[in-house]
Amino acid sequence: MKYIYLVNSFQYGKGTGRIIHKLRRASEYFGRDYKIKVCRSPQESVSFIDQCKDLGRVITTIGGDGSINHLLNALAGSGNILSFLPYGTGNDFCRGCLEFLPSGVHEVDIIRINDRYFINNACFGIDADIANDERFIHNKFIPKPLRFHAGVVHHFLSFKEGRQLKIECGGETIEGNYTTVIAANSQYYGGGYKVSPGSRINDGIMEIYLVDKLTRPGMAKVILSMKNAGHLKDPALRMIKTDRLTISSALPFEANMDGEPLLSDRFELELIPRGILLDYDREFNEYFLKV
Repeated sequence: MKYIYLVNSFQYGKGTGRIIHKLRRASEYFGRDYKIKVCRSPQESVSFIDQCKDLGRVITTIGGDGSINHLLNALAGSGNILSFLPYGTGNDFCRGCLEFLPSGVHEVDIIRINDRYFINNACFGIDADIANDERFIHNKFIPKPLRFHAGVVHHFLSFKEGRQLKIECGGETIEGNYTTVIAANSQYYGGGYKVSPGSRINDGIMEIYLVDKLTRPGMAKVILSMKNAGHLKDPALRMIKTDRLTISSALPFEANMDGEPLLSDRFELELIPRGILLDYDREFNEYFLKV
């Protein structure tokens, strides 16, 4: 197969040369047929992907969940194969793959949300506020592994009210005030929180978590228990398995999908089984990271 690596110099700046060196070392070690495309702007990256019409090419992004999301939306319906090398802040999608996905090319589910797609998770509520807060997520003065946690602390202390939302699913309508709602296609979000332990990206199921409005002590309990899936036993949480869902509100509200912000008063979600081909090579990823 032909591998095409997208290296965003607008994102990595002086670190671009280091990434290119690592790609060459790893590709030559594994004997890959490859091409490196350096993109100097998001527009150049999108334009290049649009030109890749040959079926069966493996287009690889180097970055975190947001970079994977951008590539997913560019590749959906193209016939090319999505791949990634984890090099971001959270790398939550990679964590899920590490737990259960063997190396190889897989047909995996994706979820359409209005006119966009996501492959990992989407959230609506306090965790969307955290994930969208530029003061923490892209703060160069905070170490990458701590940025989401810093946002959690800030929004936990300043949290005042939940979201008044209407949930429509399977002919049932639920209305309530929620701390958060999470739509999961994979297991992790927020830099290692195991929000949906049973999720698999190829099971044809979307898991929805509705968390009622909580007091601060109640929120702290749920957040801390996510590391070992203890939150699933919390009475404030309800889980729904479905392939289609609508979330709406009287006023526009923020959401976040795979690290990317969205704003609307209505989100329509639909799981698309086997919506894209994913090339996942555990050994290559590990070698790339260590060289």
